[in-house]
Amino acid sequence: MTKSTLVEILGTFDTSEQKRLIDFLQSPWCTAAWQSGEPVALVSYIFDNLNRRQPANLYRDTIYGHIFSGKPFVFNKLEKLFSGTLKEVRRFIQYEVFTRRCLPAEEYLLQADFLRDKGVYNECDLIYKKLEKWQQNRQKWSTREYTLNWQIEHGKHYYQSLVYQKRGDQNMRSTLDALEALYLSERFHYTFMLLNINYITPTLSPTDISELIAASGYPPQSIFFSTDLGSFLKDALVVLSKNDLPAKEFNNFCIRLNEYHPHLSDYLYSHFESFAINYCVRHSADPEYRDVLFRLLKQRVEEGRNHVDGKISASEFQNIVRVGLMQKEFDWVWQFMHDNRDNIYGSQHPEAYFQFNLANYWFYTGNFDQALTVLLTAHYEELQYKYSAILLEIKIHYEMQSDVLPSKIDAAKILFFRAKQIAQGRKKMYSRFADFMRKITRPKTAVNRKRILSLIRELDDDPQIAELYWLKEKLGQMLMKSR
Repeated sequence: MTKSTLVEILGTFDTSEQKRLIDFLQSPWCTAAWQSGEPVALVSYIFDNLNRRQPANLYRDTIYGHIFSGKPFVFNKLEKLFSGTLKEVRRFIQYEVFTRRCLPAEEYLLQADFLRDKGVYNECDLIYKKLEKWQQNRQKWSTREYTLNWQIEHGKHYYQSLVYQKRGDQNMRSTLDALEALYLSERFHYTFMLLNINYITPTLSPTDISELIAASGYPPQSIFFSTDLGSFLKDALVVLSKNDLPAKEFNNFCIRLNEYHPHLSDYLYSHFESFAINYCVRHSADPEYRDVLFRLLKQRVEEGRNHVDGKISASEFQNIVRVGLMQKEFDWVWQFMHDNRDNIYGSQHPEAYFQFNLANYWFYTGNFDQALTVLLTAHYEELQYKYSAILLEIKIHYEMQSDVLPSKIDAAKILFFRAKQIAQGRKKMYSRFADFMRKITRPKTAVNRKRILSLIRELDDDPQIAELYWLKEKLGQMLMKSR
């Protein structure tokens, strides 16, 4: 029975959870069958063999012989014990989740519901007054808090309809306001997520976007829009709906987002932060946007939001290093790389990944010999980094004015042309880089101002090319020399 649902669920319990489950099963307050030792014996036996990594002992006959030792065989008896124990384990999980996640206000609300049904109205009044204090502090509210806020107002309405009957509005207006706040907070949240995804993978038409934005403004007279959060979300929606904001205006939005951080739930703030980073990446050809991008990434690192269980994803590690090097924040990047050298996940070869970024560091700091040494002594198993290493090697030989540069470009062009295990879009960007390097390295290019301007226009007209910013930088340097 190693593949049973019960064994699968129990296999996820850590040591402390295992002990609490045993206590739960033995408690007369928690389970109806607490006097029967069979559920405890079954769970203990399963835990023991899981902890000792002996799944062979979890087959039907072995378990039956252990639990019902010396008793005559009864068909389906073990299956019924498994089924009944699974129900109790599910009840324990519900209890665990409730005790871990339950807000103090939820506990008070449950007490108010109990006392209201018992007719103890004076105590209900006292509890609802305590809940009002919780409702007034709305920092970091998320779906859970807005839902609970509505449940409180709904509970007050039900309570007042019993006690005061036809006097007053029986809290219906406040219940509606709470319902609108719940709806609008969720509406904005999902709208932001849709717009953020749409920037990465366009799926919405301009009409869809306009309708999304218009629908988020209803009901227009809602009290929610008079709150600090409602006002901020309306302004944020305007920013998210545009794709051509001046860097200064977008920077002001990021500053306001940072100021409002204490009021936003961590979940919502992370979405805003991801949007801001993605927006800056799309506009990173603009140096002002790169300034904003680096500040966002640096703040994310220093406040620990890019780590999961102490680890950082390989893609985010490289993105931070790349942007930091482009901004010439060399000391900060060096420290960041070495602080996280052993914390990279998402790559089967994290050390080779680190070495690739180290080669980039030496390249950006002008230590081309060191960059080449690191690059050529590392072993790259992943294709993406094999090809990225080839591009970096070409850039190094260009900066060193190496005689082998033409042959390196030709070899790369052939390799990219023959590559089969690479996406066509990426393959095209790599091949175009090799072709473009041939144009840049022609002797007449550096002394022909008209040709340099033509190549710059070519990149502006079609920016889908590997190492776009570096190529533009090299052409810019040529243009300055041509003057």
